[in-house]
Amino acid sequence: MLRFDETDKYELKEILNDALPKEIETYLNTEGGGHIYIGVNKIGEVVGIKEGKLDETMLKVADVITDQVLPKCNEYVHAHHEIIENKDVIIIDIKRGNKLYYQKKYGMTPKGCHYRVGTKCQEMTPEEIEKRFISSLNIPEPDICEMESYRQDLTFQILKNYLSTHNYHYNDETFDANLKLRNKEGKYNYMAFLLADENDIVINVATFATNDKTEYLKRNEFGGKCLLLAMEQAKNYIEAINQVYVDTKVRPRREKPMFNMDAFKEAWYNACVHYKWSEAKNPGIYVYSDRLEIESFGGIPKSLTKEQFLKGTSKPVNEKLFDIFKTCGFVEESGHGVPTVTKAYGEKSYIFEGEFIKVVIPFDRTGFFDGSTQENENTTQKTTQENENTTQKTTQEKLIELLRVNPNLSRSDLAILLKISEDGVKYQLKKLKDKGIIVHVGPDKGGHWEVK
Repeated sequence: MLRFDETDKYELKEILNDALPKEIETYLNTEGGGHIYIGVNKIGEVVGIKEGKLDETMLKVADVITDQVLPKCNEYVHAHHEIIENKDVIIIDIKRGNKLYYQKKYGMTPKGCHYRVGTKCQEMTPEEIEKRFISSLNIPEPDICEMESYRQDLTFQILKNYLSTHNYHYNDETFDANLKLRNKEGKYNYMAFLLADENDIVINVATFATNDKTEYLKRNEFGGKCLLLAMEQAKNYIEAINQVYVDTKVRPRREKPMFNMDAFKEAWYNACVHYKWSEAKNPGIYVYSDRLEIESFGGIPKSLTKEQFLKGTSKPVNEKLFDIFKTCGFVEESGHGVPTVTKAYGEKSYIFEGEFIKVVIPFDRTGFFDGSTQENENTTQKTTQENENTTQKTTQEKLIELLRVNPNLSRSDLAILLKISEDGVKYQLKKLKDKGIIVHVGPDKGGHWEVK
């Protein structure tokens, strides 16, 4: 049986716990970095991740790396899964970073800043924190064209397909050089990793039932593949939930979408191309009941003012990546992306928080009816049981909205979100099914609902 020993370079954890942010920032601040094994106990026995919890644990690890350690450290921290002794183990490889790293929860204080001494995490003194922080200010920001990729076995067929579609003629022998996919040492760089057929870049689309994060519905992930394809799939997903509303009070009837898709597309593609990929790798889209938000990391380029940025003055954060985006038809050089958003929703749609930029796109349902469901339900509005039908209609509207957002919700999930019994959900589903508003596709267990 394989056994591990905990040393200054190896931290063993039987389960994931709240100490992980401290252990990661400790290795980031320690010469030589280190490795954290989750699923191996303190005496070196492989116990593995609890059955059925691997994906959930990997997501929690990714959230810690992305959200609980500052500055962004994705360049130096890489989490992956291995099978050891037929058991699932998560290994986090950490390189020494080029800045002072700290836990977001505690900031740049002795409780938030550590370095490794043997098998212990040693708090830094205020003097050490100040010294390390000052020295880190003189280090230039990393360039994704010079950063070495974690992997060197990269292929680019998806990227080549995009290029061919847009009449870019390439030669396989000069492909890497022409697109600047290798660094000065001849290794595939981090930009190549972003554009490769396989990578570990994840784009999250999180959906909530309310206008805040209190009622979580679903998390879609688009990634593990060429960034161009992943961000286009995320765009297509958002486009699919953009309901068309109909004003039935005028002739001819007017239709309008819930939000301006052109504005969303420009904001989304801009967020990806101007993202500071050298320090973070998880741009996100958050869908609420009344709006959607696009969050990106990178901030306004240092050479631009906020006013210049909002007027459309363009200065790509990643110039070589921008060139590839432009060649593949995702962005234009004119810098009209930001003005497209501000024309539709005003400058207030951009929120600046340090190095984060958030674009807020509100949903508009005022004065219009949902053409896909309302007219069917109008036939039942005036009956002898008006009060009962009004209550049912409200529940059914909520039910339809939930199924549009997530067709895979179970009856128990819907019961929790609607605050009614499972029998009540079953009754309402049958009513909607009988009206032809929804249809169940696939087997009873494992199928999904479609809103007609």
